[in-house]
Amino acid sequence: MMRSLLVAALIAGSLSASTFALAAEGDQQASRAERMQRWTADRETMLDAKLAGMKAGLGLTADQEKLWSPFESAVKDADKSRMDAMGEMMRMRAQGERMSPVDHLEAMADRLSQGATNVKKIADAAKTLYDSLDESQKHKFGMLGRMLMPERSRFAMDMMQHHMGEHDRDGAE
Repeated sequence: MMRSLLVAALIAGSLSASTFALAAEGDQQASRAERMQRWTADRETMLDAKLAGMKAGLGLTADQEKLWSPFESAVKDADKSRMDAMGEMMRMRAQGERMSPVDHLEAMADRLSQGATNVKKIADAAKTLYDSLDESQKHKFGMLGRMLMPERSRFAMDMMQHHMGEHDRDGAE
């Protein structure tokens, strides 16, 4: 009697779990866009905080303050460009669009080219500011500026791991 009650409970639990999993999958699809929006907002917040920290750490003079804005704008524009490209890739993937290997190479070349253009814009904007800094500020600029960049490589690794995880699941299903 106890054994059949346990088996019945396990069967009922597994049926309700699969129903719950199907409902959760629908909720997961609906919330994917919301999660992406939150993640994007969090990234913007972190970038703003890093830039504010860098600016404060440099201890800019009034004249140097005027040179900060173009640098900050170039950094934010580059980040937005990366986010837009990533959003497009994620949109395509979510819609089930698959690229051929050649299309993938062309898209990668476009992203790398845009990335190079963005880095050049940052460098151009930073040059005037950097030239106005004293030696101590120049040292701090290098040290604090590096904190803006590691996220790119860490993010790329996270995206690769996420993509590989999805690929592995896709192949297993």
